[in-house]
Amino acid sequence: MAVRLTAALVMCTRNRPDDVDGALTTIAGQTRAAEMVAVVDSSNSTATREVVREHGTAWPSSRPPIHVPSAPSLTHQRRVGLACTVSDVVLFVDDDVRLGADYVAAVMQVFETEAGAGAAIGGVGGYMVNSEPRRVRALDRIFGLDSVEEGKMLASGRNIPVVSEPLGLLDVDWLSGAAMAYRRTLLECEPPDEASFPFEGEDADLSFRIGRHARLVVTPDAQYMHLESAMNRVSGATQAEAELAARLRRVVAQPDRLSMRAARLAAAYQLAKYTATGVATLSRRRLAVARGTAAALRRA
Repeated sequence: MAVRLTAALVMCTRNRPDDVDGALTTIAGQTRAAEMVAVVDSSNSTATREVVREHGTAWPSSRPPIHVPSAPSLTHQRRVGLACTVSDVVLFVDDDVRLGADYVAAVMQVFETEAGAGAAIGGVGGYMVNSEPRRVRALDRIFGLDSVEEGKMLASGRNIPVVSEPLGLLDVDWLSGAAMAYRRTLLECEPPDEASFPFEGEDADLSFRIGRHARLVVTPDAQYMHLESAMNRVSGATQAEAELAARLRRVVAQPDRLSMRAARLAAAYQLAKYTATGVATLSRRRLAVARGTAAALRRA
């Protein structure tokens, strides 16, 4: 027999009022409403606050979304969202995500299933319907940079996304921050780490730590689109450096589950791969990844 749990939905944002507008439209259209919706905003203008206010005037439930001012970073804003909400389950949703109408209902159904495996589940991720297909190359697998097993955290610290629609609940090692949900008790046990993971890799870090205590799953019934807003995002060498630095910090933090030897091997291979292919193809993007990789290795 399932027991009904309460849900709080937290959206963290910065200088993306148009994205927040679109996300709130899909949140308002849910077949099951979250008991609380909080928009945690670190913008340097009042535009997002006005968007939240406008949605509140026509919100379908008696409890409209609240606007919560915050300092950056993303991880700090997640902690602010936790502090300003009360619920059994916390759903984190990015502002550039568009939820399917049954998203909240599908996530909560997994948590509310008491019988059997449901009681052991601590984190639930949705399925991104606009995922790009992946081609897994043999050398990438050998050197710990990729895997055919989706949702896995490799010994090198590399986290593999889920791009194929699961047939049912898929057990994973980590959850994408675009649309992930956890039992509040586990978030209190393993809170977001704003010191070591202020932005890049914070979702993988948080979910991997929570995975010590409970199962993490992706459900195909909680569908969403991720539009990947260009605002406030780093790219090129900066992105590659931040991603590798976060990966290495994750390995250092959890040596019992991950391997620094594997991480360094994967990083060295990544540097060689993108340098060689960048030079051979005159690809600025690949050369930027090589520069970022080299920068992260120098700092490690």
